[in-house]
Amino acid sequence: MSGWMEQWLLGVACASIVMVVSGALVKGGGGQRVCKLVGSLLLLLVTLGPMVGMEEEDWQEMLQWDTRAMEEAEEALMEQNQLLYESIIEEETGAYILDKAESLGVTCQVEVVVAWDDEIPQPWSACLTGTWTQAQRDALADMMQADLGIPYERQSFEVISG
Repeated sequence: MSGWMEQWLLGVACASIVMVVSGALVKGGGGQRVCKLVGSLLLLLVTLGPMVGMEEEDWQEMLQWDTRAMEEAEEALMEQNQLLYESIIEEETGAYILDKAESLGVTCQVEVVVAWDDEIPQPWSACLTGTWTQAQRDALADMMQADLGIPYERQSFEVISG
């Protein structure tokens, strides 16, 4: 932590302690009100003091730091959104393929890979692992080509020998 920030936090903590201790020592309603007023003004002065002494360059530096922090946060949020979109597309596409496979009497596992095309996540490839007949395999391949836009060359079928 930078030196000025440590001093600022120490000043705020000390002003708070002085305010609490003096409020506890003073008896009577009028004295406590005056003590709270003076303590609040002291705390306000200590809290805002560093800003009063800041030069224009300091304000610009603080603004640039804040802008950079906001840009980094926005970038991280966009990256998280992209990962979320990808996982949703993978899960939904995999569930769709599994549903079609089950309707054909095929039991298998599906792994879908998503790629971005013009800032839109699209199913890119699919790998199916299980057992099927040639007719079932062809029907699944045709469905993935027609319904999901996954071309035959990006489809893989791995047979589990049982």
